[in-house]
Amino acid sequence: MPEQQLRELIREVVAEILAAQRGSAGAESAERTNGLVLFTGAALGFEPALQSLGRLNGRLTLDWTQTPSAERILDQQRIAAIGMTPVSNSLVVGHDVLIIPTLTVNLVAKVAHGIGDCLASNVISDFIMRDKPVVVATNGACPDSPDKRSWYPHIPEQYAAMLRANLATLKSFGVRLCGADQLDTAVVKALEPRAGQPATGAAAVHPDRVITAATVHAMTPGSTVTLMPNAIITDLARDAARQGHITLSRRS
Repeated sequence: MPEQQLRELIREVVAEILAAQRGSAGAESAERTNGLVLFTGAALGFEPALQSLGRLNGRLTLDWTQTPSAERILDQQRIAAIGMTPVSNSLVVGHDVLIIPTLTVNLVAKVAHGIGDCLASNVISDFIMRDKPVVVATNGACPDSPDKRSWYPHIPEQYAAMLRANLATLKSFGVRLCGADQLDTAVVKALEPRAGQPATGAAAVHPDRVITAATVHAMTPGSTVTLMPNAIITDLARDAARQGHITLSRRS
């Protein structure tokens, strides 16, 4: 084969390889899910939330923004070190899932009662109304979380009940509640195709006769689990269920 023809053949082969690589990269980019991480001003759970986001980054395309209080309270260098992209536009329409790693009591109360008077409350409300998945870490907002109890060990029961009720309202809107250390797992779960979920909304059935804290820790955060009619639930299991926002109900 003449040298000129050989060179032309090599150019064609190289061009085809580069085109295939560009096409593959474009397809991967098009298929990748875009997540918006919204930091609000809760310091509790910040460290495990960063670890969860570090595990999640790369599996999703993660952009991030924050409220003014988060900018004052949270370590900006630690956030930047994750490698997410800061954004200020197309917060809702440009993203498939909303992730709030540092949820505040204030934001929970606003959204639970339909108040949208700030960046965070408007963004989360818009995601909810568009039926897009929302995943929040409740370490700073749940009265039963170890982090919250470490700061406020004597929360009056009626006040704690109010905080639980607001979180329950968010859950009824379809918001996924979890601990900061489980944020990445909860996000992946929230993005699973809905076709794979029971069409009737039937809850999982757990066969164990005795439900312990270890049993509850193996359950999916935010899930509803139906137990046998005569199942015994220990006090520690009830505490673990509250912390994981897991609903335990006995089969009738």
